[in-house]
Formats: sequence, structure tokens, C-alpha cells
Amino acid sequence: MESLSATCARCGGTGWILEAVEGRKQAHPCSCRTQTIAKERLEAARIPERYRDDNFTNFNDQTPELARAKEIAREFAESYPAVESGLLLVGPAGLGKTHLACAILSELVLTKGVSALYADFSDLLLRIQTSFRPDADVSKESVLTPYAEAELLVLDELGASKPHPWVLDVLYNLLNTRYNRKRITIATSNFEDDAAAASGEREKLEDRIGYRLRSRLYEMCTLVALRGKDYRKEILGTHVRSRF
Repeated sequence: MESLSATCARCGGTGWILEAVEGRKQAHPCSCRTQTIAKERLEAARIPERYRDDNFTNFNDQTPELARAKEIAREFAESYPAVESGLLLVGPAGLGKTHLACAILSELVLTKGVSALYADFSDLLLRIQTSFRPDADVSKESVLTPYAEAELLVLDELGASKPHPWVLDVLYNLLNTRYNRKRITIATSNFEDDAAAASGEREKLEDRIGYRLRSRLYEMCTLVALRGKDYRKEILGTHVRSRF
């Protein structure tokens, strides 16, 4: 990523302003330095490229429920760090759960300097499982520590893969550590607490991640249900078909 300070006319790309005060040279940070640091933190948050431009303005709030979900997400970002819990965004695929989660993450990193991290649930499971292999070049601790210590964690597609019981224990310990340290977690899932809900999934969230993990999330996150049509299928699909 190109540094913003590289085009700064004030500091010449150094990030510092040099001034002579009473015959002595002094340096103070240029205003572009703050922007550069924020951009570097956003890069370090590991948001997938597909979601890096997601924000509250370009979220498709096509139903009152989606508009309400966006408002909750926006209020969360505005109130942070004066929030009591994270968010658990649930609902059918294609409604923008990941969009809202990444919008919050980006907003907090860029405007409030929050140290944040994005994690895809299935990818995290694979990394945990790999760390237990005899020939693994990374330890379990080195995999989990960044997620445990991040000020804000976005855990995307919770329950997309069904973990082995021992992996669930590792995940529980991770979230329990974050809970005890008062770290904020935002999670998304296509699975809900009611198998008959509008998600279209036959299993409940508890079936996918276990009772202990779901119970801990009750204490850590406020439930936000998204309802509406699959945006990718109904809107984008129609647009693509109209071109042929």
C-alpha cells in the first residue's frame, strides 16, 4: 500500500515537520502521519479485498429490518468504546452481515485508532487444526494470540464449518479469554437460534458451534437479526442476467 505521506507537500513524505525554534531544530508529527498510521492499521486488520470498501453509506438497506441493522451498527461505531457488548449479526446469506461487520471495523480503525482483526471462521479452524500437526511450523499459541489480544475481533461466518469437539474447546478458550479481558467481538452467522428462522438453515447455531460457545456469545454479543432478500441473488443476479 502506498503511504499517504509520500504525496504530502508539507513534510515531503517523511511524516515529520522540522522547525527552528530559538535557533534549535525541532520536529513534530505532520497531520498526514496520523492518516498513514490509520491506513497501516487497516491493512493489518486483514479485511479481505472484497470487503475493504464496505461502509455504512454503500450498505443496501432494502427493508426496514436491514435499515435498523445498519442503524445499530452505526450507533455501535459512534459509541465505541463506550459499549457494553459486541454484536452477533445473523440471518440468511446475501443480506450484508459481513458488509456491516467490516464497515464497523474500518470505521473504528480509521476514526478511532482501534487495533482490530478480521477472521474467517473456517480459515481460523483450519489454522488451529494445522497447529496441532506434528510437523506444524507454528504453535497453537502463535495462531491464537493475535485474535485473543486484538482490541476488536470480527469473526465472520460463524458455524460455516462444523469443528471437532477439541477445536470447539480451543475456540471457547479464545472467546473466554477475550470476555475476561473485556475485548469486544463482532460475529456473523447464517445460522440462528431457531432452526425454523428465515435463514433457510436446518441446524441451529448451537448445533454448529456447541452449547458452551453459544452461551458465551450470549454474554459477549447483542443479537441483531437481518431480514430481506438475498442481495447477491436477487439484485446482482438480475443485473448480470440483463447483460446477456
